[in-house]
Amino acid sequence: MIAAGLTLLGFFGLAAAMPRHAPTLLGAGYLRAQPQSLRIAGWGALLAALVATLSAPDWPVALVTWFGLLPFAAALILLGLTYDARLARGAAAIGALAIAAGLLG
Repeated sequence: MIAAGLTLLGFFGLAAAMPRHAPTLLGAGYLRAQPQSLRIAGWGALLAALVATLSAPDWPVALVTWFGLLPFAAALILLGLTYDARLARGAAAIGALAIAAGLLG
């Protein structure tokens, strides 16, 4: 669950780092956001998701699951960018909740 949340947040960070998508995703806060920081945070979240996956006891199955999560998370963010930015922001919020639920559970 932690890997899924980190993957969603990672793709959200990568999308928010792009000048074209930053105003849509971040609203008025895009002027204060540093694209380089968002890009590093996005890639860092994806790398952290991979590390969380590899630390699982049954890591081969978890690794295959992680590879399945990548296009799913990217599609959620892409659909949010295509139709309504609230969907992408909601996916990022769900990602944060998934991380919290994985850490508490």
